[in-house]
Amino acid sequence: MKSKGIIIFFLFSVAIAGYGQQITQTVRGRVMDKDSRIPLPGANLIIDGSDPLIGTTTDENGYFTFGKLPVGIYNIKVFYLGYNEVTLRNIQLNSGKEKVLNIYLSETVQNLKEVVVKANVNKAEALNKMATVSVMKFNVDGMDHLAGTINDVARAVSSYAGVSMNPSGSNDIIIRGNSPKGMAWRLEGLDIPNPNHYAEEGSSGGGLSILNAAVLSNSDFFTGAFPAEFGNAYSGVFDMKLRNGNNQQREYSLQAGFLGLDCTFEGPFSRKNPASYLVNYRFSSLAAIKALGINLVGDAIPYFQDLTFKISAPTKHLGTFSFFGIGGVSNVHEEENHFTNDYRTDMSVIGLKNLFFFNQSAYLQTIVAFTASGNNWNFKEPDTNNIFISKAIDDLRYKTSKISMVFNKKINAANLLRIGTQSSFMLYDLVSDRYDYENEKLIPDVNINGSTTLLESFVDWKHRFNRNVTLITGLHSMYLFLNGNYTIEPRIGLKWQFAVSQALNIGLGLHSKMESLSSYFVQEPVHDGPAFLPNKELDFIKAAHFVAGYENLLNENLFLKVELYYQHLFDVPVENSDTSSFSMLNYSFGYTNRHLVNKGTGRNYGVEVTLEKYFSRKYYYMVTLSLFDSKYKALDGILRNTRFNTRYILNVTGGKDFHFGSGTKKRILGVNIKGTWSGGQWATPVDLEKSRAEGYTVRD
Repeated sequence: MKSKGIIIFFLFSVAIAGYGQQITQTVRGRVMDKDSRIPLPGANLIIDGSDPLIGTTTDENGYFTFGKLPVGIYNIKVFYLGYNEVTLRNIQLNSGKEKVLNIYLSETVQNLKEVVVKANVNKAEALNKMATVSVMKFNVDGMDHLAGTINDVARAVSSYAGVSMNPSGSNDIIIRGNSPKGMAWRLEGLDIPNPNHYAEEGSSGGGLSILNAAVLSNSDFFTGAFPAEFGNAYSGVFDMKLRNGNNQQREYSLQAGFLGLDCTFEGPFSRKNPASYLVNYRFSSLAAIKALGINLVGDAIPYFQDLTFKISAPTKHLGTFSFFGIGGVSNVHEEENHFTNDYRTDMSVIGLKNLFFFNQSAYLQTIVAFTASGNNWNFKEPDTNNIFISKAIDDLRYKTSKISMVFNKKINAANLLRIGTQSSFMLYDLVSDRYDYENEKLIPDVNINGSTTLLESFVDWKHRFNRNVTLITGLHSMYLFLNGNYTIEPRIGLKWQFAVSQALNIGLGLHSKMESLSSYFVQEPVHDGPAFLPNKELDFIKAAHFVAGYENLLNENLFLKVELYYQHLFDVPVENSDTSSFSMLNYSFGYTNRHLVNKGTGRNYGVEVTLEKYFSRKYYYMVTLSLFDSKYKALDGILRNTRFNTRYILNVTGGKDFHFGSGTKKRILGVNIKGTWSGGQWATPVDLEKSRAEGYTVRD
């Protein structure tokens, strides 16, 4: 039965800034070749619309500086002979912090016979040079204007076409009707565990992101047909990057909000050393307020804290080293007359990355990292003597060592080759007990510890036939040592820039993902013998993607994008019964104790429209419309709506800055709004009579 009603909500944010004098700030950074990451000396940069014209030029190492710019929002244009012009829009300059930018230019394929300056550069172009379709550049500066994000990157992308959030309030990322379990998180080029507080087993969301926007750089968010370097995902990828700390001066900031108190420290280790540090720490505001004896939300107080850091250390002969890490812990205790609920989660990532340049056209990126995550749940209910006893216990812990290597070779202006591999050595210790109401005792669903390995490798090749047509092909492969299952996934993308401001894009690819390890180790008791593991041989769930897109930069500040897509899902884990409708496509987290086989299917298709007006003339807006259908089949052979088939999503975000006064009495009032209109999720109804008779929830 479909859940009733239409979800309509509006989220507002209002910001007021006042200045007693003209406050200025610095914009600086580096201009580099997009394919090889080699610095470009002599590149010209100008502040678009400045009068008189404000400009600067990069030095011999590609560095540039704009000094003493009044705080505000700027567009910066970058020119370099033999390269395509780039325009960076909506660069927000605040009083308390320098703006440090890394700018990447693409080399033109044809030799120039004359200097041609082209305007209307697409701001939506992805950072990843292998991306052609279904990708949005996540602009960290833009988060300051987005209402309702509460500084949460997962909530920020919910305004993108094809993306919806869980109406329960969690920040699950649901893409094109797929389960949020189908998404992958990456940081600094490495697959990482779910970076959210209160994250459920196997989920991609939680209550609040551990990653604070204050430490992130611009990133890419993929919703389908992603390049071959991304694996172990079938719905989408959030490829995030940490920014470097300021390597010229120390900066400190403190921010207080309803959810968290956070502070950021960054700067150089010394004036003579180019190495820099960046540290951010956050603590739950509600927990801090509760410690003062003030309770604002009742008994279930969320306690959380997180830490993010990055140390960047360039060397003369060994390349650039980066030491980075994130970590978060969270817990909550909920107590009512008829139950108590204790929930604790933690996750951490620590890594060392080296970027080594062999020459002007080739580099090797190497990452060695360790990740860990834990999920602990204890649910209690009173027995006949009113003594609270455990009815469900989870204690699921993972520790993974990772090694990643990527070799990038810019063969010439028309050809780029990228090859990489990642090995994940996983240790697990999994315990999950459920209450048997018939025998009145806890019985184990999962009880195992051990290790296994997931190997991934890829190759990507980009060929530019001319400056208007680009072809990208690649292969991605995975091998799981646990059961010997493997997959080889071809990918292909094509972009045709048939006019100065218009392009057609096509993307095709096969994508797959392993289940969370707890799903493989569900056990069935065997008399006088070891437990039987019915799901240990599960294969990867797979999805074939096809995407066709059209882009049009209608004018310098107005962008239109339309995409059509079709996804065929197969090898879907479903219950091994020809009378069952159960499919893992409807799970947003966790595992099931059912006996599963890879015989289910699914299909998603739809159209998405994005109309975005970039910030100019003191206002901006973005409207996205998604119309889609998401269906699945289990072994009963009946085509049904997936849980996430909301069928339509309309997002409207926008804002305007109002300026009052001038000179030393200048004031700015910013008003921002977000609204979503969406269909409801589907659910299986509760059989009330059976539930009352059994004493626990029974579905129809």
